Amino acid sequence: MFAATITLTINAVAKILNRVNQDSYGSEYLYSSATESLTMKVRHTTDSVDADGIIAKRHNVYVEWTVFPTGVDAMKKFTYTSTLRHGKFNDPIASADLAKAVNVWIAAGTNAVDLASGVN
Repeated sequence: MFAATITLTINAVAKILNRVNQDSYGSEYLYSSATESLTMKVRHTTDSVDADGIIAKRHNVYVEWTVFPTGVDAMKKFTYTSTLRHGKFNDPIASADLAKAVNVWIAAGTNAVDLASGVN
């Protein structure tokens, strides 16, 4: 189980999300202020058998950041998702290693901004 709080830092400002729900399939975290809110959902499921005959375990993180409207700006909403999948009987560490490699690539240089801007 993850900690009761998770800190996400956006534009050098730490936001502490508190766990508001926990069950055997995942967790939900929430941060809210007068100007914004963040929701983070962690979910775990087992997929049906795929075309290759493999049953996959799926692990998802979904984060939604809402910036509330002001007198001059409309409401803004941003989301981020990450999914790790591996065969039910495969080593989850290999899936985690792949996720780490992709996250390092996204964080390098301007890759995150380029990706968010639609660069192929």
